Amino acid sequence: MKNILTAIIAAGLLSISMTSFSQTILKIGHVDITKIMEALPQRDSAAAVLEKETKEVQSTYDEMTVVYNKLLDDYEKGKSTFSEIIRKTKETELLDKEKRIQEFEQTAQTNLQKRNSELIQPILDKVLKAVDKVAMENGFTYILDVSKGSVIYTSKDSQNINSLVLKILKPL
Repeated sequence: MKNILTAIIAAGLLSISMTSFSQTILKIGHVDITKIMEALPQRDSAAAVLEKETKEVQSTYDEMTVVYNKLLDDYEKGKSTFSEIIRKTKETELLDKEKRIQEFEQTAQTNLQKRNSELIQPILDKVLKAVDKVAMENGFTYILDVSKGSVIYTSKDSQNINSLVLKILKPL
């Protein structure tokens, strides 16, 4: 009976030790990609380029709007004196200008968003590579991006790796 009890205890201890060896210790870190991006001078350069291009687009839009408003004012002032054919021609011209302004606005907005992505994506790729490098070098199992708002809890055991990532990126 004593041998059976000893065997059961030994099997239990062996089972517990094997379970603890087979479990991987999770090492979790977190990073704020938004803060890292804001700290990089490359992002400022990209923002300056985008701002310049946005001002150019806005200037063209403003010019188109001024022309449209002048046509509209001229139409409103002379509407009662225009013959039927002149009135319809001016209305068609106004509708055409309005449509072109709307198309320009939509196209410009789409192009500026695309341009923003073109400028930011290479910087973001570098940041993500740096995060990967930090994770590999420091044995992290998971790195959570707290800037996305989907992480609702970060324990004191989770390491903030922003400074490690920035250290890798600063020489660039």
